[in-house]
Amino acid sequence: MVLVRHRRARRYILRVLDDGTLRVTLPRWGSKREAQAFVEKSAPWIAKQRQRASARPAIGHANEAELRRRASKELPPALLALAAVHGISVSRVSVRNQRSRWGACSARGSITLNWRLILVPGFVRDYVMVHELMHRRELNHSARFWRHVAAACPRHEEARRWLLTEGQRLFTGGDTC
Repeated sequence: MVLVRHRRARRYILRVLDDGTLRVTLPRWGSKREAQAFVEKSAPWIAKQRQRASARPAIGHANEAELRRRASKELPPALLALAAVHGISVSRVSVRNQRSRWGACSARGSITLNWRLILVPGFVRDYVMVHELMHRRELNHSARFWRHVAAACPRHEEARRWLLTEGQRLFTGGDTC
C-alpha cells in the first residue's frame, strides 16, 4: 500500500494500480489511521478490482510511437474544430501520455488529451473532447456542467459506459503505463 497526500483532495481515494498495488490518496487533513480504516472497510471492493484487472486482457500497442505521432497530428485540430462549433475558446491543446485520464482542462483554457484517444471509437473521442470543452463553461462536474455536455453530445452516456468498460484496457497495454 502506497500513501500519497494530496493538498487538493477532499476525501480518501483508493486506486488499484496495474501491478495490484493499492494507492491511497489522503486529503490534507487526513490521517494514516483513518486511511488504514478506509482501506480495511473497502477490502471487498479492492479484491474485486484486483480480480477484474487480472481477468482483463491487456491490449498491447505494437506501434505506439506511430500512434502517438498520429494522435499529436489529428487530435488538436479535431478539438479546435469542435471548439469552433460550440463557440468556445481554447488557449492551448496538447497531447500527452496520461496514465489514468482521458483529458484535462485548466482554468486558463489549456486542454490536454491522452494519445490513446486515437484508439477509441469516434463517438467516444468526441465525447471526451466535448467534456473537456464544456469545462471552459463550467470548471466542475455540477448538474449545469452535465447539462452542457448532454446538449453538445447526445451519446455521452453511451460513451461514458464505453470508457468504463472497455477504455481502461487501453491503459494496461505496453510498458508506458
